[in-house]
Amino acid sequence: MLRKSHITQQQLNASKWGSSQEPSFDPPVIPTPPGVFNTSQVFIVHGHDDIAKLDMSAFISSLGLQPIILHQQASSGRTIIEKIEHYSNVGFGVVLYTPCDIGSKVGDLTGNYRARQNVVFEHGFLIGKLGRARVSAVVKGSVETPNDISGVVYVPMDHAGEWKQQLLVELRCAGYKV
Repeated sequence: MLRKSHITQQQLNASKWGSSQEPSFDPPVIPTPPGVFNTSQVFIVHGHDDIAKLDMSAFISSLGLQPIILHQQASSGRTIIEKIEHYSNVGFGVVLYTPCDIGSKVGDLTGNYRARQNVVFEHGFLIGKLGRARVSAVVKGSVETPNDISGVVYVPMDHAGEWKQQLLVELRCAGYKV
């Protein structure tokens, strides 16, 4: 661009890092120290089922807790993964497995309902960050669940609302005063 006179040497120099200023590759600062959990908030992972998302959010709010739903939070120039890292400094995560996608092995003629790929990814992320005891997976309908997460108990999101009682037990076990 310089040779073709699209920019000047001064513009090129201004666009580069200064000689005393090195680019930083450090991860963004996370406001909650490791091992400290914010037990006033619950991170909710969801797919495209808005009713399930709103039901869960209303339930969490009814307990006097703040539901954290990623798309409702400010981006502040962050990428999606940076938003997840930033807003997941909570004491508990709820992952909603809802039948939003259909998937199958190559060659199969029929597929199974599956949660969105972001839901499965964020489930694993929260387990890694918070620990399995601080993450509950709630399943609505007949949804294929990941078999790589051995030992995870999936709570069925039933019409009678029994899932709420099961989630209360998990929240209390994680130190929430609800």
